[in-house]
Amino acid sequence: IDDATLNKILGEGSFGVVAKCRNTETQKSVAVKVNKGQEGVLQQAISEIAVLKRMRCLDRDICNVVQWDGFFFDKENICITFELLDMSLRDYMKEQDRGFTVGELKPILYQLATALASLHSIGITHMDLKPDNIMVDRSHQQLKVKLIDFGLARPVSALHQGDCIGTLFYCAPEMLLGVPFDESIDIWALGQVMAELAMGCWLYPGDTHYDMLRYIVETQGQPPDDLLDNGWYTKQNMKQDADHHRDQKMFISLIKSMLTLDVSNRINAQQVLDHEFFAASIPQKNKKIKPNKNKTKKNLLSVIISK
Repeated sequence: IDDATLNKILGEGSFGVVAKCRNTETQKSVAVKVNKGQEGVLQQAISEIAVLKRMRCLDRDICNVVQWDGFFFDKENICITFELLDMSLRDYMKEQDRGFTVGELKPILYQLATALASLHSIGITHMDLKPDNIMVDRSHQQLKVKLIDFGLARPVSALHQGDCIGTLFYCAPEMLLGVPFDESIDIWALGQVMAELAMGCWLYPGDTHYDMLRYIVETQGQPPDDLLDNGWYTKQNMKQDADHHRDQKMFISLIKSMLTLDVSNRINAQQVLDHEFFAASIPQKNKKIKPNKNKTKKNLLSVIISK
């Protein structure tokens, strides 16, 4: 990457930076994730590329995940190229400076549930779902969103008990407690994101694992439902929408299903899509998410060496 192709830095993290660059072959602007050359970061980048290759079997027109265009090396750094998107949902929330109505949340929730259903259908867990890792496209009448950043994503088969990675505010209780977990942790995080969008603040703003568990127990323990109901309807930050009272009740019911403490009873991504909350409002509501069978499956080792 040289000065002729680098336009500006879009974001920065422990992995390195994301830069807006110009593809000299197509002359199009792209987003390039430039990973540091450190050993740990290098291994994470390799794992991310493996996940991205595995995701090639998904239908890019409906899966609502960022499209990637391959990778290259810049000296000792692995650079991963993605389509250039508008802005993060976190920045969009700051720009709006208010909670979202249920009518505004419905298409966002549906698109994110579609993204998770797509990933889960091929055995991939995102592991770090949060507003910072969701991009919005404001060029349409209805807000379009896409899931990004697969740096922490893993196959379900590679999940290990005791791991607690990602951002604390969105960690499922089973991760906080160090018990076995699966892809349903993404559904918990989705519930947290939707609650945050509705209220304009974090649902459980704990600074430590203990704080997070205390918030969860206080809210969903004694009693589990009344506090959540009352808390949401009395929050001044949640924009009231009198015309959608029934939708609000169904929305809260759906969020509760995503935030169920008992993992065996927690709703999954496809069940979110099939929920009555979306009845008559989403054209292809009953379309099941499944990978493209015409694409060949590869194991994690082969996808790295077969570029």
